[in-house]
Amino acid sequence: MLEASDFMLLRYSHCLFDFDGTVADTGDGITRSVAYSLEKMGYPALPEATLSRFIGPPLHDSYKEYCGMTDEEADTAILRYRERYVDIGLYESHLYPGIVQLLQSLHDAGAYVGIASAKPQFMLERLAAYYEIDSLLNTIFGVGLQRHSADKRDLILRALPEGVDLKRACMVGDRLYDIEAARAVGIGAIGADYGYALPGELARAGAEVVFTSVSELAAYLIIEERGQ
Repeated sequence: MLEASDFMLLRYSHCLFDFDGTVADTGDGITRSVAYSLEKMGYPALPEATLSRFIGPPLHDSYKEYCGMTDEEADTAILRYRERYVDIGLYESHLYPGIVQLLQSLHDAGAYVGIASAKPQFMLERLAAYYEIDSLLNTIFGVGLQRHSADKRDLILRALPEGVDLKRACMVGDRLYDIEAARAVGIGAIGADYGYALPGELARAGAEVVFTSVSELAAYLIIEERGQ
């Protein structure tokens, strides 16, 4: 990983990251809290493979798609989910190896660094503070508690500063929603295949590059030149 003393050339001046599956492995807390909500509501248990599909997309959409819930039932499920997730599940997570060093290197090189996620805003802020990466971020952009769905294109555009050259901006994410939204708004679409994407999902969505580790991602985002 790069040291702050090295001369660093940025591939992008503005770098946005998804959170779940890109900055942090939050899977255990999410899937256990979904399972808790289903048990509380008397729904059949889901297999682990299906529970993992809840990581990333808006919960409201996932409850409807994978459990056949109505809008009202999905709202109730989210309330039951948060009973466990806010105090327990939120912390059943860990940052991916190398992510702190990557964010630090981008920050030290003068990049605009942000989070754009469908996760509720207060949860993102709490996790960023908990993992002590908040000082490395220019912005943290999530959704409100009452918002059922999140348009990732809107989140990306609102997370970027006004007037930014979109050709100098990128979105790093582990699901097709991140890639498709980045392409739609005209910024770089970078796949984090160490997260929760299905095999081939990111390439099919149109990612310009796909990386299987944070170290590979770092080598792409920051070009190191010593002795300058």
